[in-house]
Amino acid sequence: MKAPDCSEPWPITLFDEIDSTSEEARRRVAGGDTGPAWLRAEQQVQGRGRQGREWSSPVGNLYATCFFELDATPAEAALVCFSAGLAVIEAAEMSGIQGAGMRLKWPNDVEVDGAKIAGILIESGKASDGKLWMSAGFGVNVLLAPERADRKTARLADFRGGQNLTVDGFLKALDQAFRFRLLRLASEGFEPTRLDWLARASPTGTRVAANPASGRLEGKMAGLGDDGALIMELDDGRLHHVRAGEVAVLG
Repeated sequence: MKAPDCSEPWPITLFDEIDSTSEEARRRVAGGDTGPAWLRAEQQVQGRGRQGREWSSPVGNLYATCFFELDATPAEAALVCFSAGLAVIEAAEMSGIQGAGMRLKWPNDVEVDGAKIAGILIESGKASDGKLWMSAGFGVNVLLAPERADRKTARLADFRGGQNLTVDGFLKALDQAFRFRLLRLASEGFEPTRLDWLARASPTGTRVAANPASGRLEGKMAGLGDDGALIMELDDGRLHHVRAGEVAVLG
């Protein structure tokens, strides 16, 4: 795997309002632009998360997508999502936030006490030159915690050290953290990222539920595979590898 140029901060294009920064990334790639660059919006009117879910996008939070070319196999590219989740927590710490309670939920949601702080949408495809392009869309609750009927939410401003946090300041830190994480993944392989992710996730033995296509499964979190699969120990002692679907932390 070879990372894009990460030696300097990636340029940022700001929109007052847009349908979706991830959609804009797709449009730019289709037009021949493969970055690396950031697209940030003050507000999205059609923001979306994983599996096509709507992402509430009021003014005051971060909605940003970076896009770039990546010299990698599809299996290697899939591991970038773990780097992205780590980058959010590390960007918060770089911004002066004391976020000891933040945890990663497989594969890359950021939560505190079960309340969602950030979600990440990773997409990829073939560019016009045949190379792989990738986008990483970040939705981070910086100043607001939008109400949702299906889950609790939290915001960074409520953490100790987060009172003076700004969206622009957080994106600057996120750019630095994500470029570092991408370079490390490319130069050192997945193992350091895997270990760092496990250190930021719920402890081994935490009860979790997964909803793969074959039906709901419950068990204990047993680790993270070399391919990024969540390893669950089911109640009958069997190990199950989750590679797709939703995972919930039960406690």
